[in-house]
Amino acid sequence: MKNKNNIYILGFVFVALLVIAYFVMRDTSGEKKTLKLPEKVFTIDSVSVDKLELERNGKKIAMEKKGGLWNLTEPVLYTANQQFVGSVLSNLKNYKISSIVSDNPNNKDFFGFNDTNVTKISVYQGGALSGQLLIGNAASGPSQSYIKKSDAKEVFLAENFLFNNFVKQDLTEWRDKLIISIPKGSIKSIEFNGEKDSYTVTKDTTEKFYVGKDTVDTSVFEGITNMLQTFSTQNFKDTTLSADVKAAISAKIDWGKITEIKFVKYGNEDSKKFLMIVSGIAQVFEVDENYAKMLIKPRKEILGTK
Repeated sequence: MKNKNNIYILGFVFVALLVIAYFVMRDTSGEKKTLKLPEKVFTIDSVSVDKLELERNGKKIAMEKKGGLWNLTEPVLYTANQQFVGSVLSNLKNYKISSIVSDNPNNKDFFGFNDTNVTKISVYQGGALSGQLLIGNAASGPSQSYIKKSDAKEVFLAENFLFNNFVKQDLTEWRDKLIISIPKGSIKSIEFNGEKDSYTVTKDTTEKFYVGKDTVDTSVFEGITNMLQTFSTQNFKDTTLSADVKAAISAKIDWGKITEIKFVKYGNEDSKKFLMIVSGIAQVFEVDENYAKMLIKPRKEILGTK
């Protein structure tokens, strides 16, 4: 009986040694490792972020914060759209990584990480680079995008990371389209020079507007003053024009200071586009014919006699 028990004990020890040998000697090189899911690619303090760079399809823009306001510094110097920059900073601060969708470099094109589609964002805090990430495609869920580190193979699904907040097909969208704001109450007169007639609208001591002795149509003229109060462009034209360039139509507004707005036709004879120049502003703007007609109206329309 004693020998039989010894045989059982030896058999148990042998099996135990086999199990230990299996775990010690096995090859784990081909097994998939479990990666710890990071909360973010990198973290930011949105208040201390003072520079952003975005690169896409060979084009780059840079924005810097000075005096509390964001301005484009590359490729042009111009005021940035503060709301758009704010949305970027909000997403960078508050997004969360929900999963790793791939760690296979061969899948990068599927998630939008190819040369013509990927967007690279570089974030600076206190003048120093604090992090970079790549943005691929928008994902199927609301406010979801695929992102990855610039030097890593893992592709992450990010929540609260809205693709359209970062990716603009036309980089001029990052510029503030508001040109000037002329308060209604400050307007003393507007001199209009149209293609067929020229006239001046003047405010009298009773705060009413006239062309000569004729009262203007209030609703028509209010449309113009409302436009001037938030005077914005449709697009930008990165070119230069001489100050004495001949304008097809123009308006000169006296609101305690003089602001002149000129519309210069360009393109072929059938073109409906204008280059727009606003005095005191170096940037040249681009608008269409309908936009110009909203500001420069015939005398009959201003008087409501058309």
